[in-house]
Amino acid sequence: MDKSIVKICKDQKTEVLPVGISDIHLEGFFAPYIERNRRISIPYLYRLFEKYGTIDNFRIAAGVKKGEITRRLATDSDLYKWIEAVSWDLQNYPNPEMFKLLDGLIKLIAKSQEPEGYLDTYYIGKYKRQRFLVLENSHELYCGGHLIQAAIAHYRSTGKTNLLDVAIKWSDYIFKKFEKKQIQKNDGHPEVEMALVELFRTTDEKKYLELAGILMEKPYYYLGNKKFLEIKEITGHAVRMMYLLCGATDYCIETGDKVYLQVIKRLYEDLHWKYYITGGIGSRYSGEAFGERFELPNFRAYCETCASIALMMWLYRMFLIQQNPEYFDLLETVLYNSFLAAVSLDGKKYFYVNPLASAGNHIRKEWYGTTCCPPNFQRFVASLPGYFIVAGKNKVWINLYDSFHANIKLVSGNIVSIRAETEYPWKGLVKISIKQSGKEKITVYLRIPGWSEKTKIIFEGKAHFPEKSSYFALDISKDAFFEIHFDTKAQFNWCNPAVESNRNCVAITRGPLVYCLEGCDNDFDIFNFFLTQQKLKERLNDSLNGIVSLNGYGFVNKNIHRLYFSGFPCYNFKKVIFEAIPYFTWANRQPSSMTIWLNGYER
Repeated sequence: MDKSIVKICKDQKTEVLPVGISDIHLEGFFAPYIERNRRISIPYLYRLFEKYGTIDNFRIAAGVKKGEITRRLATDSDLYKWIEAVSWDLQNYPNPEMFKLLDGLIKLIAKSQEPEGYLDTYYIGKYKRQRFLVLENSHELYCGGHLIQAAIAHYRSTGKTNLLDVAIKWSDYIFKKFEKKQIQKNDGHPEVEMALVELFRTTDEKKYLELAGILMEKPYYYLGNKKFLEIKEITGHAVRMMYLLCGATDYCIETGDKVYLQVIKRLYEDLHWKYYITGGIGSRYSGEAFGERFELPNFRAYCETCASIALMMWLYRMFLIQQNPEYFDLLETVLYNSFLAAVSLDGKKYFYVNPLASAGNHIRKEWYGTTCCPPNFQRFVASLPGYFIVAGKNKVWINLYDSFHANIKLVSGNIVSIRAETEYPWKGLVKISIKQSGKEKITVYLRIPGWSEKTKIIFEGKAHFPEKSSYFALDISKDAFFEIHFDTKAQFNWCNPAVESNRNCVAITRGPLVYCLEGCDNDFDIFNFFLTQQKLKERLNDSLNGIVSLNGYGFVNKNIHRLYFSGFPCYNFKKVIFEAIPYFTWANRQPSSMTIWLNGYER
């Protein structure tokens, strides 16, 4: 993110480029998330790193402390992601104490690095002889990738090169190993590919881009043991597949390789049949993997938090290649549902998996043996402002909505100031004012979400009614003001009957939000509940940080007294009143059953 791809626009490899995190300040729905991330989640996770030995691993590797490191694979990457989160956050919220803490950690990391450049605290001492022997499981390049990303974020936020120097030294060491063919295999967990492309963008050293290409020409063990260009469908470990697609898309942007683009687009089309209504991906517990098309079980949905983050990262990159509104339609779905559900409302506990139905046995935890999700969540929240707007030479795309103010310097030198006021996603009205320093015409593209059935835009006294899932273009040559009225009424949704778990079921959405029933709100068995077509009532609910809950009626079948029955279904219904809450707020009270998909019943 940030100003990482400015050179792309100048080289005319893509029409758009990212807007800096520090150029956009979110003030509405997401402002409390950013605040909680900075004040609670980030400091709290650091204390857990101290408690569970993550920092001590580096102290032991650096020789400043004696003892045994914790044998949790890829633990180094957790600290690197945390440093990245802090670095992005510091762009908008400078904090002298955090700057000081980062300096101390970077000194420790640098001291842990061996003279030739190797750095991974897991493979020290007697484990040193195992380096690069089992790359399909070792996560050595994966950890290095997160080191690079942390270093670039820190460099862009502080101007300091102390961590970037460490990352460059490591990358040069790895490049030499591959150049001399001392490493023959590939890391089983893609990640370093996109980091290397970003390092190329940062340093202009082409060897890093070359190394990314070399890696993608080697088979990936957990993705069907195929090279990237041989992959014909979205398959294997969900996070690994998404990270690889991020790297491949970055590589495609930089090289203009049309074969890569064909494969990327083919895999995106395949994704259309393999994601949940929440935007979650990865339907199998076995291998944390994608299943076949339509294989989307609800109770056993894996939907790892890291997979949701990686999917959003990929969708953003896809938009840089082609300004298609459906990329941000899906990104928004993931953001408000599968992603936000991963963290508790107090910012201290996390889900690793995010099912669409639960018998009440799912609870968030403060710590996992594999701690990839919490720091990943934190770095994405810290970088979130940069996802709202992208810009071209004289063009601006507004892709996500919240109250915000932004100051964007276009390639032409024109500074565009944008202020948005809204109660989105709870209400559909968005007021936007635009001022610019120059006098040339600019075009502002407004994403019209696919869920808004009737959108009205009022500009210069005229009403416009754009199609859903499109971009509405406004040509502006002076200061401007306009209003967008999105249709946020609750809707019922049904699923392709090929999805066995959702056959004859409906789900409720309102705006970008997916709703669920939680047992603690409803005094009946939510899995024996039948919903019928109706107009739902909305209610402001202060119990979960001021959400809008939905109320309506349905029916419970009283004929459920054994497992199997002869004949056609015979229902003895009792009418009940239900309450539905946004999926991202579930499991924040007591352990409780939950479901998104409800039995549909047409009277």
